[in-house]
Amino acid sequence: MTEDIAKLDQDRMIVLSLKPRFAEAILAGTKTVELRRTTPKIEVPTLALLYASTPLRALLGTCIITSANSAPLSDLWREFGSRAELSFPEFKSYFDGVEVGTALTLTQQRRLTRRVPLQDLRAEPIAFRPPQSFAYVDARTGDRLLRMAA
Repeated sequence: MTEDIAKLDQDRMIVLSLKPRFAEAILAGTKTVELRRTTPKIEVPTLALLYASTPLRALLGTCIITSANSAPLSDLWREFGSRAELSFPEFKSYFDGVEVGTALTLTQQRRLTRRVPLQDLRAEPIAFRPPQSFAYVDARTGDRLLRMAA
């Protein structure tokens, strides 16, 4: 664990917007792969902040992305589908219209001491707006968001 943290990208973090069931599955350790239509431009390992969308609308936890693998959808499902906590029909629906997807491998999941609700995230001075899919935040902003959960 210490080895992974020492190698983390120290300049920025990524915020992943997730359906609440997927955020909870990541934090429970049953979902170890997050599938994306677009490949994030990150160096691995990278710290990810987990934001659960409606109805929770809150920052819930963190994890470390240790790899990002892009592949044709048939390969992606075969290699990572069982670790993504979704059905094949959900997979097909999500990736409709694209031929290649990305699997983010997740480790070291950590639930925050307290959820940080959307109204707190939007408050000044941070005025953070959760992304539709994912967004990059500089380390200073990421640290400020995490301190809100203390």
